[in-house]
Amino acid sequence: MQQPKRIWWARPRKLCALERPGGGGRSHRPARREAEIEYLIERGVRLVISTMPTRHNIPAYEDAGLDWHHVPVESCAEGADALEELLPLLRRELRRGGAVAVHGNRHTDFVAALCTAYLHDRYERDPLDALGDAAAAGLDVTPDAASLVGVDYEAVQPRARIAASTSSGRSVTT
Repeated sequence: MQQPKRIWWARPRKLCALERPGGGGRSHRPARREAEIEYLIERGVRLVISTMPTRHNIPAYEDAGLDWHHVPVESCAEGADALEELLPLLRRELRRGGAVAVHGNRHTDFVAALCTAYLHDRYERDPLDALGDAAAAGLDVTPDAASLVGVDYEAVQPRARIAASTSSGRSVTT
C-alpha cells in the first residue's frame, strides 16, 4: 500500500482529489498504480471518477472491485460542462457510505476545482481556502481552476503558502 504522491482529502474519509493512481503520463508505473489503488481501498474509496481524456486505469479499477465513472475533460479551461455534470453526481454519491476519489492524469487543476466547487456548494466553504489547501497538498491550482470556481488566481497563492506552512500534512491524511 502506497499513499499517492499528490492527494488532497477535501473531505476526510469521504472525498479526495489526486493525480492518476500510478502517476500520470510517461511517469506511470503499474506497480505504483496497484499500491495506490490498494491505499484508496484501505481508506474506504468505493467509487473512482476519472476525468482523464483516455480510459486508462479503468480495467485496474474493475479488477480491484471499485465502481468507476469516466467523464473526459480535455483541459480545465474547457471543464465547465464537466463540472456541471459531476457536481450532482458527487452530491448523490457522497450521501452513500464509503469515499469517492476523483482524478485527472498529471494535471490535477480540474479535480481541485471540482472538489472546491463541491465544498462551496454543499458546505459554503470559501473557495480561496479550499484551493489553497489543494495547492498545499500538491495539486496543481492554475488560473483556469481559479476561474472555474469564480476566484482570483493571485489570491489563491498566498493562501496555498500559508496552508502548506501550517498544515504539516493535515490535508493529506485520513
